[in-house]
Amino acid sequence: MPRQRMTPGEWGKISVKETAPGQFTAYTYVRDEDGQRRKLERVGTSAEDARRNMLRHLKTRTSPLADAVITDRTTLAELFPIWLATKAKLKPQSRELYEQSWTRHGRKQLGALRVRELPTSRAERHLGKIAARSESNAKTFRVVLIGMFALAVRYDVLPVNPIRETSRTGGKQSGARALTPDEFAKVREAVHAYRDREKGFGPRPGRNLPEFVDVLVSTGWRPNEVLSLRWCEVNLKADPPTVTTTGTMIDHGKVKGQALHRQDARKGDAPDHTVILPKLAMQALNALRPKDPDPDSPVFANRNGEWMSLANMRRSLRAALPEDLKWVTPRSFRPTVATVVRDDLGPAQAQAQLSHAKLDTTERHYLERRTVGPDARKALDKFTEGK
Repeated sequence: MPRQRMTPGEWGKISVKETAPGQFTAYTYVRDEDGQRRKLERVGTSAEDARRNMLRHLKTRTSPLADAVITDRTTLAELFPIWLATKAKLKPQSRELYEQSWTRHGRKQLGALRVRELPTSRAERHLGKIAARSESNAKTFRVVLIGMFALAVRYDVLPVNPIRETSRTGGKQSGARALTPDEFAKVREAVHAYRDREKGFGPRPGRNLPEFVDVLVSTGWRPNEVLSLRWCEVNLKADPPTVTTTGTMIDHGKVKGQALHRQDARKGDAPDHTVILPKLAMQALNALRPKDPDPDSPVFANRNGEWMSLANMRRSLRAALPEDLKWVTPRSFRPTVATVVRDDLGPAQAQAQLSHAKLDTTERHYLERRTVGPDARKALDKFTEGK
């Protein structure tokens, strides 16, 4: 009867020979996923030691792939550029962010490790050290590692992604804080006072700050989406009046070698988003509107008629606010709008206002958590009275 052929992944009998005084070599044949039989050898100080070493190797070994870019001998320093090269659709600023994250937190600390040498426990400790200094940096670096090891899994170097079981940072239920009507009134009073203060020498910061705040709180858009507005995207004569965001601003230094510029696509390549303007935004945009604006010119323009930087707006807002409102940043108005719309129209309309693809994103990150239950007296009285 002919000997049964091994199936891919199986190995044959392990034989051991003494190949030198005090040295034993274990031999076997394995049939890999490509169908090829390959001879393997492992040494030990005794026959049993050599056999154990062979079994240990067989259990962790991965089949070599033809023209494989990644193997179990690939280091993380080699894996990172291979992974980044697969991200063809990545925005330049995101690519720059990932490169900076790897340089700061991975190249020296983990780069010499091979793919199999970063188990979940070691990755957890390393991410924990980064999170102790900055949760946002740890979150970004975890994204990088997940992507790198996902590629290793696709090449069959690893059976599972060891980074997916590490602790998430910044993933808690919404800690968003919304401004109250009184707080917002104080913010408006402060930014107007800052803009109208007595002029000193040189250009005065905060020239468009009040209108910037008013449009933020009227739309719920991201600050850089507001700053990327062009006059061709503003329709004040429509009924109802609308404004559409089609891009975002990329600040100085976000992309290496590039100055402040407008990106003609929204975050994550999201579709254009139109909102209906309330009275406050109408007043702000009418105040900014030139007599005959160029359709492609910025709504929020500096004194040279060019795009404005969020860094400058953020600096002006910080300088304008009193101490008890220093927690307010340009990003604070997005959860404020989400919470106001949710309380009046429900969470689904808050999601629509913010243009999120998933309601969970709105609820997790942008809605101020409710701490007062609904008026359930009627339902509870009915239950306790047996009706």
